Amino acid sequence: MNEILTYMNLHHGSFTYLHSLTHSPHDDQHSSYTQNSYEIYYLISGSVVYQVEDQSYPLNPGDLLIINNMEMHRPYFTSESSYERIIIFFKPEFCSHYIQEGYSLLQYFDRKKPGSFNRVPGHLIEHSKVAAQFMEMEELHRSQLPESNLLIELIFIRILIHLNKIIASHIDSFELEGNVNSKIEQIITYIHGNLYRSLTLEHIEHTFFVNRYYFSHQFKKITGYSFKQYVIQKRITKAIELLKLSVPPTEVCSMTGFQDYSNFYRTFKRVTGVSPAKYGQ
Repeated sequence: MNEILTYMNLHHGSFTYLHSLTHSPHDDQHSSYTQNSYEIYYLISGSVVYQVEDQSYPLNPGDLLIINNMEMHRPYFTSESSYERIIIFFKPEFCSHYIQEGYSLLQYFDRKKPGSFNRVPGHLIEHSKVAAQFMEMEELHRSQLPESNLLIELIFIRILIHLNKIIASHIDSFELEGNVNSKIEQIITYIHGNLYRSLTLEHIEHTFFVNRYYFSHQFKKITGYSFKQYVIQKRITKAIELLKLSVPPTEVCSMTGFQDYSNFYRTFKRVTGVSPAKYGQ
């Protein structure tokens, strides 16, 4: 059972705040996904291993994750203890009017390699009082003052500044967190840069001199996806990015490695729920 404790939506969905509690959580309640927004995830309670791309982060209450709109992610549960978390979904345009020359609020969301320095340890979050600012946002939401939404927005901007400072000060310790196989990390980087190619297990075997059957098993074990599932999801994520840039769907099809447009159309609609043409409108 999932209980929504606090929900707020600002600027027509460009900022969504969700504080929820799940009793007796299990893996079947969640699936892997990419989000059409950036995400800040804060664990309050629960026994969770959070997977982002090929990284697995065992989380402690108080830990925080930053996830961009290109990273596949999902939680796995190591017990049925209550699972409470705060998740903020936001689009870059929500912060656009705070842009200043020489400083980017979203520098670590925008520039980081997928699956790298996602986790910010709880002791750093506690020291910067980020959790207290989440509670302040909830109090303002409940108060329903005329200025509440504006103050919530300003607190969120302050949180982003705090996170930038934390990551900048500890960036060396973030890079290698999580459990990662170096060969598979190398192959994942290759996949991201070669989505237009015919990416098959045979191609990977010949390019990286690995046994395809062993690689397939290890890839699923580390990432949580079959090789085929992973490639399809990354192709669709790339297609969404190109369609947003007004690239014609037929060109997107070839740029993302689909063999023919009908296959691209069916796969895109199955994953996103809409056709490529409608998504690009």
